[in-house]
Amino acid sequence: MKHTIIIMLLMFSSLVTSAQTMKITDKQIIKTASITAPIDSVWKSWSTAEGITAFLGVPAIISLELGGPFELHFDPTAQPGSRGSEGSTIISYVPQEMISFTWNAPPSIPTVRNHEYKTWVTVFFTETTQGTDVRLVHTGWPEGEDWDKTYDYFNNAWGYVLQALVKHWETK
Repeated sequence: MKHTIIIMLLMFSSLVTSAQTMKITDKQIIKTASITAPIDSVWKSWSTAEGITAFLGVPAIISLELGGPFELHFDPTAQPGSRGSEGSTIISYVPQEMISFTWNAPPSIPTVRNHEYKTWVTVFFTETTQGTDVRLVHTGWPEGEDWDKTYDYFNNAWGYVLQALVKHWETK
C-alpha cells in the first residue's frame, strides 16, 4: 500500500511538473447546438456508450464515474493507441447538467497525441421550452505549433459532432 501511494504521488508530480513548464493559453473552442429532445435523452447521448454510438456511429467505451474511460473509436480497425480518444477519462459530471473529460489529439499529430498533457472538454446541457441547448467548450490549450494544429483540427471537428447530434434527434 505504501509503495502504491508513493508511485501515485510520483506520477501526479510528474504531470504537474509537465503542465508547469508549458504555457497554457486562454484559447477555447466553443460550439453550441439546440436539440429538439428532452434533456435526459440528450444527456444519455453524451454520458453512455450507446448514446454516443447512436449519434456518431462509432464504437465507444464510457464509464460514467470519475476517472472512468471516455473513449470514442473513430477508427476501430486501427492499431491500439490510434483508434480515437483512447486514454481519455471523465474528469467530472453533474447528471443532466454537464460532463467533462480529457481529450487527446488525432494520430496525425503524434507530438500532441503522445504528450502526457491532455486538453479537456466540458459539455453543458440546458433545458429549454424547445428541448435542450448543448454548449461544448474545449480548453487547456498550450502554446506551440502542433498544439495550434490540434486546436484548428478540433475547432472544425466539434462542429461536425454537434451537427451529427442535431441530425440524430431531428430524425427521431
